[in-house]
Amino acid sequence: MNLIKGLCLTLALFVSNAIAHQYEGDWQFIKGEYKTPSGEILKADNATLVAIKTVKGDKFALNNMQQGEFLGYLAGKFTLDGDKYSEHIEQGTSNEHQGKVFTFKGWLETKQEHGQEVIYWHHKGMVNGTEETEVWRKLAR
Repeated sequence: MNLIKGLCLTLALFVSNAIAHQYEGDWQFIKGEYKTPSGEILKADNATLVAIKTVKGDKFALNNMQQGEFLGYLAGKFTLDGDKYSEHIEQGTSNEHQGKVFTFKGWLETKQEHGQEVIYWHHKGMVNGTEETEVWRKLAR
């Protein structure tokens, strides 16, 4: 009986570790560049846009504010495939994103800043015809 409990516990730990991935955690938006279909380039940074993204297993949630005003949120399923990941929008305040899937190429960069390790999440992909390149910083726990 103890052997069966031990095997079940080991299997449960294996499954929970298999779901965990490098993007798990809470992330703060740092900066972004957006090339519109017309070729116009727009830029944003965290001086005016405050956004937090949380990823846990196969779920994500994102909310943002600009100049103290709540802009909205998106949430849904998060999937990984090699160096690409997808956000499957299942709910949110933006009707234009509902039911869509956005796929990005993502990579992490680790730096030493002020004696501490800092992790940055870079991604690049298309959102409704706009080429999006963003940088997010992992929040310490």
